Parts: sequence; C-alpha cells; structure tokens
Amino acid sequence: MAANAKKKIEDTAEKVVKKAEKAVAKAKEAPAVKKATKAASATAKKAATTAKKAASTAKKATEKVTAYVEFGGRQISTSEIADKVREAYKAENKRGSIKSIELYVKPEENAAYYVVNGKAEGKKIDL
Repeated sequence: MAANAKKKIEDTAEKVVKKAEKAVAKAKEAPAVKKATKAASATAKKAATTAKKAASTAKKATEKVTAYVEFGGRQISTSEIADKVREAYKAENKRGSIKSIELYVKPEENAAYYVVNGKAEGKKIDL
C-alpha cells in the first residue's frame, strides 16, 4: 500500500511540474514580458557600449611619458630621480607612505630637491 501511495505522489508531482512548465512558457510569450525583455536587452547593450567607450578613454589617458635631464654630458631620467627620492624618504620615514612627490632638479648642482606628501621640504639628493 505504501508503494502505491508513493507512486500516486510521484505521478501527481510530475503533472504539477508539467503544468508549471507550460505556465512559464505561456508567460514568456506574453506581450508585456517580451517588451520588458527587449527593453532590458537594449539597456544592457547601451551599458556595454558605454563601458567600452570609457575603457578606451582610460587607455588613452594613461600614456607613458619618460623625461630626461641632460647637463654637462650626463643624462638621467626623472623616473631614476624619483626612485632615489623614494629610497631616501623610506630610509628616513620607515612608517610613512608616499602619496605625492615633487621634484626640483638643479643640474648645475648635480642635485635634486624634493617634497614628499607636501611635507619633507628642503630635502636634497645627489644625482
């Protein structure tokens, strides 16, 4: 008798699932659902296009520029000077983080003065 009841429950469940699938399919065909689906699809396409344009603009804005200072037969890049400043700053300020660096290069003195985070004024490194 328990096996018979189990079979009836399974058959009923199967019928309910089939009816639910038919109802879902019918709902998908409804004009309002189709219209909402199209609108959502159009919005998603616009968002994707906007994202692509923004990514393209960001790539253009991040050009790499390398500057060199030449004087008295010597040449040094500003990135090398910035690296020296970072080393000097970290040697003096073990806990501090660098958010900005301002460089003032004086080739006639073979030196660069720097300001880190707007505070370390008057510091000097030799080139």
